[in-house]
Amino acid sequence: NLQWADLQGANLRKADLQGANLWDANLQEADLHQANLQDTDVTDEQLATAKSLEGAIMPDGTKHE
Repeated sequence: NLQWADLQGANLRKADLQGANLWDANLQEADLHQANLQDTDVTDEQLATAKSLEGAIMPDGTKHE
């Protein structure tokens, strides 16, 4: 459970966050390159603030290009 966590600027490259609760977490400038976000509780608005989503597995299971 990472709800309300301040992950601003965090290096989360290749992190396995599958099923994590990221509701209201601060993802501004977080590096989510190749992270597994499948089934996470996160909004598109939060993800839009991330530094990188390249190669990440998105909450719906698709791969971000």
